Amino acid sequence: MERIKILLFPAILLFSFLHFPTPSTVQATEYYALRVAGSDCILCHTDPGTGTLNQVGVLFQEQSYRYPLTWKGIFFYFLGGCAFFLVLLGLYLRYRLWRRGKGEGKWTRLRERWKGLFIYVFGQRGVLRSLFPGISHLLLFWSFLFLSFSIFIVLVQEYLFFPLLRVRFFGPESYPYYRLILDLLGIIGLIGTIFLACRRYVVGPKGLDNQRTDAISILFLSFVFLTGLSLTGIRNQLYQSSWSQWAPVASFTGWILKNIFEEESSLKAFFSALWWVHIFLSLTLLSYIPFSRIFHLFSSSLSIFFRNLEAKGVLTSIDLETSETYGVGTMEEFSWRNLLELDACMRCGRCQEACPAHLTQKHLNPKKVIQDLKRHMERPRKERERLHLIGDVLTEEVIWECTTCRNCLEHCPVFIEPMVKLIDLRRNLVLQHGKIPKETHFAFRNIERKGNPWGFDSEKRMWWTKGLGVKEVTPGEKVDILFWVGCYGSYDDRNIKAATSLIRILNRAGLDFGVLGNSEWCCGIDLRRMGSEYLFQVNVEKNMNRFQQIKFRRILTTCPHCFNTLKNEYRQFGADFEVIHYTGLLEELIRSGKIPMTSGGRTRKITYHDSCYLGRYNDGYEPPRRILGTIADVTLIEMERSRTKSFCCGGGGCHMWMEEKAGKRINETRVKQAEKTGAEILATVCPLCMISLDSAVKVLNLDERIQVMDILELVEERMKP
Repeated sequence: MERIKILLFPAILLFSFLHFPTPSTVQATEYYALRVAGSDCILCHTDPGTGTLNQVGVLFQEQSYRYPLTWKGIFFYFLGGCAFFLVLLGLYLRYRLWRRGKGEGKWTRLRERWKGLFIYVFGQRGVLRSLFPGISHLLLFWSFLFLSFSIFIVLVQEYLFFPLLRVRFFGPESYPYYRLILDLLGIIGLIGTIFLACRRYVVGPKGLDNQRTDAISILFLSFVFLTGLSLTGIRNQLYQSSWSQWAPVASFTGWILKNIFEEESSLKAFFSALWWVHIFLSLTLLSYIPFSRIFHLFSSSLSIFFRNLEAKGVLTSIDLETSETYGVGTMEEFSWRNLLELDACMRCGRCQEACPAHLTQKHLNPKKVIQDLKRHMERPRKERERLHLIGDVLTEEVIWECTTCRNCLEHCPVFIEPMVKLIDLRRNLVLQHGKIPKETHFAFRNIERKGNPWGFDSEKRMWWTKGLGVKEVTPGEKVDILFWVGCYGSYDDRNIKAATSLIRILNRAGLDFGVLGNSEWCCGIDLRRMGSEYLFQVNVEKNMNRFQQIKFRRILTTCPHCFNTLKNEYRQFGADFEVIHYTGLLEELIRSGKIPMTSGGRTRKITYHDSCYLGRYNDGYEPPRRILGTIADVTLIEMERSRTKSFCCGGGGCHMWMEEKAGKRINETRVKQAEKTGAEILATVCPLCMISLDSAVKVLNLDERIQVMDILELVEERMKP
């Protein structure tokens, strides 16, 4: 589909070229009129229709085609200089705001960055995820970009290459094709602008908020496109250039205006006035760009180029020994890239349309977070110092309501990271001020002392494995697979069943695996997401010491949160082992025939809930579905919000230990979405999702209508004895 979109426009142009006659090389009137600032055809011609030259035209030829300077030209160059100065001033002012942030090296992996620039800027892949606004934006973007580039090429040609090298890119023979491209781009840009205006002011989706700059930008663009087409059309009508047919849209516009103005003198006067209107509008639009919504054309491109290329959702590590401050408490403590992202935000609302906190009527709105930070960045220094970033600009309620589901990052077309900024603010609250929600105190304390959030003794971690034939790996021993059971798989009754199913499946497949047993310690995922980087690093050090004492080929997890942390974040501390989630291994075992399955009886409808940390963080969308596809007696029905758009269970970011004090409960909202499918089973692959969703089913009294099960349980039930 994307290839078709890419090839469609050139194909249309080629088809158009074949249906136009060969251009005339005799009449160059329109060709030069495009290039001489402040000119029209009669500057050099007594009869533009035949190309007969006047004295200025003769002089123009005798002086080797050096353009005569007129008062119109002088005034035009003066206005152009002013516009150029304002553009540079605006760019400098924005750059100065970004440089307030801390340094951050983002000049590595340049090949990936340039590739992303072409895919997401020129290819508009992120914007096209929403069809109508994506296509509208694509039409406007490409027309605006190519028209600007075309004008730039003309300026370089006429004021650099031709005076120095006597070389022109476009001559009388190639100009008609160039004229046709400009004509098509003009109408395409106007259509795209009208589409965007209709979406914003007629359709009016909830995700959009209207500001004055939106209307001004749309009006400027519309009038620049319209006056440009009208000027070319009127000139074609007045001077009857044989190239008029190469600008069909403009010529049609000119024909309409010619019929409105009955006398030719009136049309000429209107043409002269419209020329200056077009110039003023174009230069004003150019000057307005750094101060308007259109500036995202540059800032968004920079945001895409300098985007975070680390594994999805990996947080930066803090050097606790050398850092003077922890997290972010002022705007200057953000990195320069984070401040650049504030300017890159287009206020499209895609982040808030996917945010579970916002959709359940809580205080958090990721778009508003970015806009509030941007307004604070733009405040004068004294006012900025008077206001507290945490408290006055963003409240603690907003900061703590994030479930770290990564929906906002996934759906932003320009890679802005609201979630990461909120976690940086959490780090400041926890490490600088010692503030955490009261409900999480016991979980923090228990993880620090006992290695699990409930505070259970480590001796009880593996009591349920007795009789299952599980090998506890001791220092110096070697296994192929180290099964990382995790806190929920070790202590929560509901998830112990899923972990037991996995052990039985591994035994049936004859795999060499073992567990750390009582020496296993919490991986620290919730500590880091809550901002306690210190306790997280303490946990990492303990676990890394245990890993170094044994030998294994890869680590297997049931919990996507542990999976993401061990796989992606432990690498910051020297880990180089392979980590897999059980869905990848289970799919491999089923395909190889090591886990033969039978039908469980009648066919049952099932819907699958994508875990945030397996799906959005690690792109693990398909293995669970392929496993379900091998089960003969279940029919998979997708929820409306699935895969990249999947709704969070509400348990991430330490929210398993926090109360939802505002709006609706996230887990209950998700269960209601599952209920609408008519499914009897709500399948998951995450211990936190299991607890959250199972709890919601009970609260909503849906026990008899829908059952929450781990895919491991479904497979074990159908595993042949």
